[in-house]
Amino acid sequence: MRTKTIATIYIVTMLVLFSVVNVSFYNSASNTIIEDQKTDIEDMIDNLKFTFQSAQAGELLFEGSLAEGLRYAAIAAQNELPSKLEDVTNKQLLEVSKKLQIDGITLFKYSEEIDDFVAVKSSIPDEIGLKTGRFTYGLWNVVFKQLMSDKHEATPIENFGENLPNFWAGQYDTTTSDPTKILKWGYYNDGTTDYLINTYISSDSIFKFHEISGIDFHIQKLIENNPFLKEIAILNDKIFQGEWKSPVKGYPIWHSERTVLFGSYEYAVKEDLDLAAQSVSKGESLHFDQIVDGKRVMKSYVPLQLDTNVAKEFNRLIVIATSDVEIIDNMMKEKQEKMLLASFAALAISTIILWTISHFINRQNKISSDIQSMYVDNIDSLFKTIKEYHHDYNNQIFALAGLSSLKKYDAMDDYLKTLTRMNTSLNNIINIHIPAFSGLIQTKLAIASENDIQFEHDFEGFDKVHLSSIKVMDTVRIIGNIIDNAFYAMIDTELTTKKLVMYGTVQKGYMTFRISNNGSKIPKEYLSKIFDHGYSTKSKKNNSGLGLAIVNNIVKKYKGQINVESNEEETTFTVLIPLTNREYKNKD
Repeated sequence: MRTKTIATIYIVTMLVLFSVVNVSFYNSASNTIIEDQKTDIEDMIDNLKFTFQSAQAGELLFEGSLAEGLRYAAIAAQNELPSKLEDVTNKQLLEVSKKLQIDGITLFKYSEEIDDFVAVKSSIPDEIGLKTGRFTYGLWNVVFKQLMSDKHEATPIENFGENLPNFWAGQYDTTTSDPTKILKWGYYNDGTTDYLINTYISSDSIFKFHEISGIDFHIQKLIENNPFLKEIAILNDKIFQGEWKSPVKGYPIWHSERTVLFGSYEYAVKEDLDLAAQSVSKGESLHFDQIVDGKRVMKSYVPLQLDTNVAKEFNRLIVIATSDVEIIDNMMKEKQEKMLLASFAALAISTIILWTISHFINRQNKISSDIQSMYVDNIDSLFKTIKEYHHDYNNQIFALAGLSSLKKYDAMDDYLKTLTRMNTSLNNIINIHIPAFSGLIQTKLAIASENDIQFEHDFEGFDKVHLSSIKVMDTVRIIGNIIDNAFYAMIDTELTTKKLVMYGTVQKGYMTFRISNNGSKIPKEYLSKIFDHGYSTKSKKNNSGLGLAIVNNIVKKYKGQINVESNEEETTFTVLIPLTNREYKNKD
């Protein structure tokens, strides 16, 4: 009972301990991963800022090479076209643009009347009539006037297009005539013509550059390399906060005026506006858990400050990175489940080990108790017999004295022989080299003497045997049960001479016990049933029928054999019990 209580307390304590450890591990590890993710995002944004600046420099170089191509196309077009605007046709412009493999050619003429440049001829009909005065606060017209002046050179403006001899190219942007298109424009005039030649190409090559080496490419790589990162959006914060709006009403939102400059912005929530403003105002990164479309995410807001864009002063950016916290939660739950399984497995193993140790200790205690009880019963029986004979000692002396005074010497001789035989059975200490066997036989001898049974015994080779306490006890149970059955078979009979013979030998790795008695014969039909549980030839009052069944089970436990033979003269039980190499030490 005490062992069960201790085991229960142990299991409950370990379960509570494992639960506390797992919850602590989950919270600690989850918080650590989230903090690491915050740090990773800030490091990524720092690297992205450097990448952004490098990509901008690369993009400027790439746009510079595009500008050179547009200049060469403009010079080639000039060589194909008449010098007077009035002599050029739109059809010619279409043919030349196809020949040069560019998207289009438009010819501009300055109108003093409206102080603006007007598209007079073009390969694209929608371009005709287009005025440029409202392009970027009129800066484009300033450049155009310089190109059409006597010097035919535009004064460079920092971060505003590319300047080449007799040529200027603006950055790629949305077309006014068709808001669905984004083009790169170049303008040329060397004084040969009375018009300004405008050549342009689509932005496909620019976007291709972004895909393979630009900011979007680097953002995609960052997302691929971070399993928790869902998206990164680089926003124009001035436009995002509504501080800047296009000064030209009715015009489309130009590509350069887009809110999302790079990346994607699909996890947008209304709180982004205020949190982004706080991040920019404080000049530091902010991180907040939010629910977007029912999914728990962590939004990170990191401000970026870049060199001023002269055209629109778009120098303030905000990076909004979205991390999937549910992935972290699921990963931690998976780890927690594995840890719980490992913990329960460890608990189960430790419990099994504890139970095994406890069971072994209890079994050893039971064995010790059984052996002690067996010894006590045998000693009690022996002492009882001794006390009885000691009590009758004076009577025996008086009896002998009486026979002597009556001069009945033959009767006195028989009496002395009987008395001597009884004393010999008590005084001879049986030495079988296994104390428990010796004690058993000594006790059974006393019982045999009480019941006028001749008990002959002989043991050979047991000095070579070294049995465990369990096997000793089991062997004692086998021998004890068979001898008890033999006693029963003889005690209630009217035999003149009752005799029990027992031989025990050890040879060839076996202990062999042969126990014979001349008691009642066991009927042939009973021989096959005497080892069954509950079967007995005795009355139910005197026996439960378990003795020989227990003997049979013990013999089978050691993979031994037990046989019984019975005839009119005697009944013999033969038991063979195998010995292991450790148990049997052959000294020959």
